[in-house]
Amino acid sequence: MWEAESKITDAELEVMRALWSLGEPMTLSQLKTALAESHGWSGDTTKTLLRRLCEKGAVGQEKRKVYYYRPLVEQDQLGRYRTQRLIDKLYSGSAKAMVAALVEHDQLGPQDVDELREYFQQLWEEGK
Repeated sequence: MWEAESKITDAELEVMRALWSLGEPMTLSQLKTALAESHGWSGDTTKTLLRRLCEKGAVGQEKRKVYYYRPLVEQDQLGRYRTQRLIDKLYSGSAKAMVAALVEHDQLGPQDVDELREYFQQLWEEGK
């Protein structure tokens, strides 16, 4: 497990999403603008969250004329970690129980189930 994954707060995750969305390093000014528009955050809030992410090792910075920031963890990497934590915490490690709960509570409809069935069949045929 990557240590910082367990320490990223929900607010910090929003900063990570902004960084992932562009796909290239961003300046503090770009981040402030993006997060002010999407969340109404002040520049100080964005700067604080970004500093914390740098300290946790989740974001790196590079000095050019100004500092550019880039994520040091991939979105799918963090997603896999958080999904596993959710499954462990709420469903005692059973992904099957989680999916059953989603179906039971109408979070997955018949079309979703059909798509998952096709996906699993494709994986099975590929030998995964």
